[in-house]
Amino acid sequence: MLLYLLQGFISTSLKDKTYVGDFLVKKKSTVFRILGSMFLLLFSICIFPIKASADIGAKPSIYIKLVNAPENCYVALLDDWKNEDAPYNTELRDFDPEKETIDEYLENFSYERWTYFTSFWENNYYKPNEKNAVTFDYDVPDPFRILVIDEAGPVKVSEVFDRREFNASITYDYAANTITEHYVGKSLFRIIDVLGHYLLTLVFEWIVFLLFKFPRNKRNIISFLVVNAITNIPYNIFKVYFLSRAGWPGLFIAGFLEIIIMIFEAIVYSFALVTDKGEPGPRCFFYGIVANIFSVFMGIVLVIPFYMFVDFIHETFLH
Repeated sequence: MLLYLLQGFISTSLKDKTYVGDFLVKKKSTVFRILGSMFLLLFSICIFPIKASADIGAKPSIYIKLVNAPENCYVALLDDWKNEDAPYNTELRDFDPEKETIDEYLENFSYERWTYFTSFWENNYYKPNEKNAVTFDYDVPDPFRILVIDEAGPVKVSEVFDRREFNASITYDYAANTITEHYVGKSLFRIIDVLGHYLLTLVFEWIVFLLFKFPRNKRNIISFLVVNAITNIPYNIFKVYFLSRAGWPGLFIAGFLEIIIMIFEAIVYSFALVTDKGEPGPRCFFYGIVANIFSVFMGIVLVIPFYMFVDFIHETFLH
């Protein structure tokens, strides 16, 4: 639909036009068509409601894969933040299933001033799933220790661990009492994410390039590729590595950077591209604005299914 509106806008402008130099000045009928198209697009977006949330920022998480752990056990995290008043116990007391519940044991747990970490959801201990793994999210301590409670009574506490990743994926060997964090899969995912965003940007802006009917000569193609590489690759690296963790502030920063990129590309295109007259013109500047707006819009449309696919790949293959 957006492509149809965009093509209709450009084709109508070319039919119903006057020129000031190389710049296109649209008549009133064209303006009304544009306003009508924008209203129709806005109406189309509004009829598809989405669930609003006041807390949609990125949240840290810790995925723990257990190895050599008891068959029936519970896993919790320990935190030492502001626990100066906690008793400094150096003896690790076992769980007594006949005298206490798991909640009672954790409530009174203290080992070397490390205590049971309770998140926003309060109940923050889990049984391993069918993959012998547990996931802690929304709110996690850093550094942390892992507490494993065997239903039969024995208890084990890991060494202190500082996670490197915002969304950490680790393996805990219960027998060896060691923690290993995994980086390879996440690094590969980031590279794919950056390249994927860049290639999608090329596709969207190339569609607009074709709709504007620029000559597909060597100068225009090289300018198109180089400008997008200069702006989009560094921006996507910054977005993937930093803005993805920033929540709402990250959205505002991303929006500001998108505007800067749009203006920069429009200025560069105004002298780097050439029209069918063989020279740059104001239409090149206009292309930079429209191409970026279209690219951002399509990015928003595709971001939800894209990250659903990414989560599927991450859960299926990287865990």
